[in-house]
Amino acid sequence: MEYEPLIGFTGINRNTAPFLTADGEVSNTKNLKTDKIGVLKKTGDYALLGAQIVAGQDILGGGDFFRADGTTHTHVVAVDGASNADIYINVAGTWTAQSQSLTAGNRVRFVYSPTLDTLFAANYADATRSYNGSTWSTSTDVTGAPKAYIPFNFGNRIWLFNAVVGVTAYPTRGYRSSLVDTGTITWDTTNDWVTFDDYIMDVGKVGDNMLVMCANSGYLFNLSDEKYQVTTKGCVSKESVCSYKQFAFWPSQDGIYVLNGSSDQKISLPIQEFWDAIPQANKALIKMKIIGDYLNVYLGDITIGSETYNNVLFQYDILQNDWNKIELQDNVLEMHTFVSSSGEQLFTGNDDGEVFTMFTGSAQNTAEFGSIIESDWFYGSDRKNEDTFLEIWGYGNNMPGLKVSYKVDHEDAKWVSANGELNDSFGLVKINAKAHRIKVIFYESGKNNMYEFYGADIGYNPTESRP
Repeated sequence: MEYEPLIGFTGINRNTAPFLTADGEVSNTKNLKTDKIGVLKKTGDYALLGAQIVAGQDILGGGDFFRADGTTHTHVVAVDGASNADIYINVAGTWTAQSQSLTAGNRVRFVYSPTLDTLFAANYADATRSYNGSTWSTSTDVTGAPKAYIPFNFGNRIWLFNAVVGVTAYPTRGYRSSLVDTGTITWDTTNDWVTFDDYIMDVGKVGDNMLVMCANSGYLFNLSDEKYQVTTKGCVSKESVCSYKQFAFWPSQDGIYVLNGSSDQKISLPIQEFWDAIPQANKALIKMKIIGDYLNVYLGDITIGSETYNNVLFQYDILQNDWNKIELQDNVLEMHTFVSSSGEQLFTGNDDGEVFTMFTGSAQNTAEFGSIIESDWFYGSDRKNEDTFLEIWGYGNNMPGLKVSYKVDHEDAKWVSANGELNDSFGLVKINAKAHRIKVIFYESGKNNMYEFYGADIGYNPTESRP
C-alpha cells in the first residue's frame, strides 16, 4: 500500500483545475481558520454582549470611543427603533440609551478626534453630533456641519464625505472642518470642501495618505492637499475600506482588491466562485473589517448550484495569503472593532437588536455549530490509473470525533460515509473504493471544542491503467 498526503493546508482555492491545485489546497472549509502555518483551527464562535437592546430592530452602527487619556474605551452602538433610532453606550455591561431620537433606518457612523477628545456621529438624515463623554451636542464643534454618510479624521481635521448641505446632496464632495489644533472647530460649507469627481463610497488610509474610494475609482489625498487617482477599480459598499499598515483593502464588482499606495491587486481569485454568486443587490451590503492580521469579509447568503451557504463570512489571512469560510447563525448588519479588557476584538450586530463579541472560544450564541474540511480531488498513482483507496489517516489536536465521507470519480456522485471517526490527536478510518480519483470530507458539530487539524494521508493500492 502507498501513502500520500491528502490535505495539508494552504487555503481554499475554487478557481484552479484539479490537476494544477497546489499541495494542501482544499475545495472548501467551514468555520476554520489558520492561526498557525499549515494548521486549521475551528472558529466562527461568538457570544451576546450584554442583553438584547431592541428586539426585532437593526444594529445601525458601532465604534470605540477611545479617550485621550490613553486608557478609557467607551463602546458605542446605534440601534433602529419602531419610530426613531437611538445611540447606546455600554455602561458596566448594560446598554444605555442616549435619547438622540435619530431618523429610523439610517446607518450611523462614528469617528473620534484625539486632539478634541470628542466623538462624532453622522447618519446622512440628521444633524451631525458630537460627544465629549458626558454630553451629546448638535452645536459644539458641529455648528453648520453637513449631514453625511462618512465621517473621517485626517490631517488635523474632521471630514464629512458624501454629504447633504441644507437640502442639497453632494455625493462627490468631502467637507472638512477647521484645524482641530485650536481646541474647537468650525465649518465653512461654502468654501472648504474637496470634490472627487465620482460618487464617494468609503474612506480609509494608505500609509500617511487618505484613500477616498468611489463607485468607479479611488483617490489618494495627502497632507499637502494634493489629490490623484490611483485605481479604476471602484468600491461597492459604504462599510468596507480597511487599512492595514501600508495597505488598504476594498470590495469591487469583480472581487476584493488591495492597494499598496501606487498599484492595486486582486486577492480574491481563489474564492471567485463564491464572489460571482453574490446577488448584485447584496454587494452594497458587504461588510469588511480587519482584526489582527485577518481581513473579515461578510457576504451574506450565497447559493452555488444546489448548495446554499448561510451568512457567509470569509477570513483572509493577510500574512499567509489564504482564505477560509465561516458560516454564522445570525446575519451581520454591522461590524466594528472595540478594545475591551481582552484587547482589540471584532463585534457584529444583527437584525434583532443584538451585538456579539466574535471569536470568543465557545459557541455561536450558545448554540453548537459545525465545521467542514473538504479536500480537492486526489488522483492517486496517476491520472490515467484506477486505484483502490483503502485508508484515511487524520492528524490534529483534541479532535472531537471527526466523521469522514468520500465520493469518487464524478462531482455529482453521492457521498459515502466511512466507518469510524477521527479522535484525539490522530485516527484511521477504513474505506474500499476503486476509482480514478477520490474526494474526502471531514465534518463535526459541537461547541466548546476549538480543535486543531494538521492534515490527512490516504492509503491506496495502485491497479491497472485506464484503457
